[in-house]
Amino acid sequence: MTMFLALLLTMGVGAIAVVHAMWGTGSHWPEESEEALVRSVVGDGRRRMPPAWQCFAIALVLTVMALWPWYALGRMTDPRVLAGTYVIAGIFIARCVAGYSMRWKSHFTVEPFATRNRKYYSPYCLLMGVGYIALAAGELDL
Repeated sequence: MTMFLALLLTMGVGAIAVVHAMWGTGSHWPEESEEALVRSVVGDGRRRMPPAWQCFAIALVLTVMALWPWYALGRMTDPRVLAGTYVIAGIFIARCVAGYSMRWKSHFTVEPFATRNRKYYSPYCLLMGVGYIALAAGELDL
């Protein structure tokens, strides 16, 4: 079961990494223009996407997170591996919680980002965070 969960986490986080890398190359997917993409995925009023290096940096971090489950399988009793897994879970859960905070809502007001964040982006982060916790629990037979 933990191998299946590792596969799901890799696919779920890996897909986000690929999209960030695509944005780093200048792609506007899934929108038709850069301005529409910014309104959909940034939502703070700017008109341009963040610089390519930032998109690639996020893609790199997400790639490491996507591959982490395969490193962690069979090693979860190592306190460093367990801590790393919990850190990744915590990052995703913190992003979820932040997405529902009043401070976040007052800063990221542009539509469709505001609605998509509430309906899709934040819940997806919670799902990924819980997935990493479940991976740790499954490996430790909790």
